[in-house]
Amino acid sequence: MTAKKINIKNLHLAEITESPEGVITYETPEHIPDMMEAGRNPQVASGQLYGDGKVSHNTSKKNAYEVTLAHNKIPSKWRRIMEGTTVVDGVESGASGDEPKPIAVGWEVEKTGGESELIWFLYGKANPFQETVRQSEENINYSTDNIAMTFTENDTLNRFYTLIDTEDADITPEMVENFFKKVQINDVIAAM
Repeated sequence: MTAKKINIKNLHLAEITESPEGVITYETPEHIPDMMEAGRNPQVASGQLYGDGKVSHNTSKKNAYEVTLAHNKIPSKWRRIMEGTTVVDGVESGASGDEPKPIAVGWEVEKTGGESELIWFLYGKANPFQETVRQSEENINYSTDNIAMTFTENDTLNRFYTLIDTEDADITPEMVENFFKKVQINDVIAAM
């Protein structure tokens, strides 16, 4: 029987630096506790070819992924990286010239029967955070961070994401243990 998805956890973020030649370097991933929700939606380009008054061929192709996260509170350090804001002596300023820095994002989806899916999205930039804050009235109202990011297929990586599913017979416990130790950019899952 196929396991059912029941929970999301283990959000990891990793900074990316790029050389002028386009070489990508990933920093060590950081675990960010208290993830609430994630969504991944492919951005699709499609085309139809007509002949004899009907569709004779239809093609759809992924050209990006929109990833959305809901989180209790993304640490300020990461929000500043994602939005590209400036901090001087602890004072943050946001301006129209802010440029978001590229990041990698990974998380785990727990499934029934002790199974999991683990995924890394490899090269993306965030939109400015969306936040709604409410005052507490009769009950305490919590505020959350909502982030939308666009992940593209970087020319040096030739992929949007790397995913493993522990239901697959080829996945070993060692692969699962190593998955978030570094950003996994190819088909060999390793710690270093």
